[in-house]
Amino acid sequence: MKVTEMSWVRDFREFASDTSAHGVKYIFEGPYKLIKLLFLITWLAFSVYACHVIISSIIMFIERPTSTKYEVVVEGSGDKVQSIKFPTISICSKNKVRKSYLLADGNEAINEYFEVADSYKTDRVDEILPKFDDPESGFYKIRDMTYEELIGAGGPKNNRFLKCQQRNSHCSALPAFENRNTNVSEVTLTGKCWRINPEGRLEGKMGDYGSLKLFFWADMQDYSDRSADSESQGFIVAFHDDTSYGSTISSGFLMSPGTYYKADLRLKEEYRNVDKDNSCDSRVNSTYGAYSEGSCIMECKDKELYEKCGCVNIRPPNNSPGYKSCTLKRWLECGLKVYTDWFQEFTDVDKLVPFCSCNKACKEIRYEAQISGSSISPAFANKLSEGPAGHIIRMDGEFSRSKYDISYNTSQDIMENIMVLEVLFTSMQRSEIREIIKYDIKNLLGDIGGVLGLFLGASLFTILEFIQFVFFSITKYCCNVGKPKHTPIDSKEPI
Repeated sequence: MKVTEMSWVRDFREFASDTSAHGVKYIFEGPYKLIKLLFLITWLAFSVYACHVIISSIIMFIERPTSTKYEVVVEGSGDKVQSIKFPTISICSKNKVRKSYLLADGNEAINEYFEVADSYKTDRVDEILPKFDDPESGFYKIRDMTYEELIGAGGPKNNRFLKCQQRNSHCSALPAFENRNTNVSEVTLTGKCWRINPEGRLEGKMGDYGSLKLFFWADMQDYSDRSADSESQGFIVAFHDDTSYGSTISSGFLMSPGTYYKADLRLKEEYRNVDKDNSCDSRVNSTYGAYSEGSCIMECKDKELYEKCGCVNIRPPNNSPGYKSCTLKRWLECGLKVYTDWFQEFTDVDKLVPFCSCNKACKEIRYEAQISGSSISPAFANKLSEGPAGHIIRMDGEFSRSKYDISYNTSQDIMENIMVLEVLFTSMQRSEIREIIKYDIKNLLGDIGGVLGLFLGASLFTILEFIQFVFFSITKYCCNVGKPKHTPIDSKEPI
């Protein structure tokens, strides 16, 4: 047994003298045992430290840390950018349902229904539901009307979008909108919206040379009691890419009537690394257009409603699942409670298990805006009364409705109701922010090779030599494959 042990030591001594790891041989070669011991201790210490560095490097590689790379991208002929793409602009009125619609003849049941549904008065649901089955009740006539139809019919009329112009030309005359709509209506959970530049075809120059001007009428006298009692009136404005929708924007800019706003935009694109675990969601499309955290949340809400009620409040723009909008009756008996419960679950920040957990998109196009505003002057209001807003104070039946105590006939009414938004770019270049893996396989191999070479004088070939030595030693002394290479040595020989 002693002979076999000493033969193994002899083999390791020969391996140490032949290996490419230069420091190992000095453990066996040296004039004094103290020198050999110092080399052994040093070699063991360096080996432990090298293992620590290698393990730490492997852990870092598995975690795949990232860094941010910012660059300005120049497009066009040569280094000159000819134009920049304007965003799609979603503008939603804070007046969810018009007073004139709720008070119209025959809409008494709709008025009562909206008061309950929009204020989420679940305590009155049991009172109203039986009326849908009573042929003598006004609710019986609207039992098959959908919630989406109510918002679409009761929201602001399309002609409250007064004018769109660029370079002193009406948008409909621009080549970008030839045989195309300058805007489309979009029914959302919060009300009816205008979707300006819906296909993202409009382009322009930076500054005032290519600015886009939009004129809107707030119709303040036609606000319903629910809207008039809210803390704010006017419009919610969001700037986004044409592949996404305003309903997915978690926040927008509140713009009040009677104000001239200027929005200075800058186009930014963010790219997150899809190779990093849980870093982002690589899906491109959803039922709400381009994937984003907002679209993911809206999809989560729709799935919850459809699974429990068989319908949704508002159908998504890309309705690939074939969702149906809830009828007014179905929304009261099921949808209202399910949506209220879902909202409470989603907004509960103390939940241990995430509810509707959504990652960021791997690619996100953002229009960053700086907003400034000034009150519309009386002189400008007088000018508008002779231009895009002139027909408002000269007509009765379209804007002014004496039946509902709605009257617009002075320039002061224009000052209190019109909102002008001028959109322009501060630069014609777009910025890219990319998330890159800052510790990849090249960094890992470099760190491993560096620590092996610096502290142990070793390389990848040394690792192969050591594996070969261990393999042949195991087969030689444990499996009796082959004969000992060396004859037994005298146990008194110094090591």
